[in-house]
Amino acid sequence: MAAPSIPGQPHGLAHGGAFKRLLIGGQIGADPSGNVPDEFEKQVELAFDSLLAVIGAAQLAAADLTKLSAYVAVSGRLAQYNLIRDRKIGPATPVSTYVEVAGLGDSRWLISIEGEAIREADL
Repeated sequence: MAAPSIPGQPHGLAHGGAFKRLLIGGQIGADPSGNVPDEFEKQVELAFDSLLAVIGAAQLAAADLTKLSAYVAVSGRLAQYNLIRDRKIGPATPVSTYVEVAGLGDSRWLISIEGEAIREADL
């Protein structure tokens, strides 16, 4: 289950004919009740849990990920992020971007992960 979305900003958008394409809005490190832990690693875990929940709700899987972008509000955490990312998405190899930023929409948020997933349709 994903954390609550910001009103008017869906977690994802799926469309397509010969394929299914899912655009995944920024997933933050909050649990399904909206609680935000202080620890960076826990926030990364929760952000990936939300991202994977959005993918699953669209009947896609981590293997369908084609792009990930991580926005991180603390410096020097790339190695920690990569370890958690690799554990959460397994052998999937999406193109990835990791950006350290001055801040996110809420001062408690340390990470926001957005992505894209695509699956060819069975014709």
